[in-house]
Amino acid sequence: MSGRRKHERFAPAQPWDGALSVLRDVIVQADPSGGLVTIGQAPGVIGEQMTLDVAGAGQVVTLKVRVQESRPVILDGNVRHRVRLEVLERSRRPEVAGEVLVAGAAV
Repeated sequence: MSGRRKHERFAPAQPWDGALSVLRDVIVQADPSGGLVTIGQAPGVIGEQMTLDVAGAGQVVTLKVRVQESRPVILDGNVRHRVRLEVLERSRRPEVAGEVLVAGAAV
């Protein structure tokens, strides 16, 4: 019977190239080593590169970062993930009125 889950429904003639962005709220802290530490609900994958948007004081700072370490921690009785990041690149831009940002978009 065709049309079942394992049945191929669509195949592009030429392969596509793209990226998936998943936005997550995280707590961002400075790390004594010069990098950043985030606390959030999702674990990091060591070596993964991401884009992190941090907004405040009328500025938005976009950081390209790489995951150095990821480990679970207990915070207020809930399991969260502490992810240590190495900053690879920084850029700034003025914050736009009404703009809503969340930190942690995967690339």
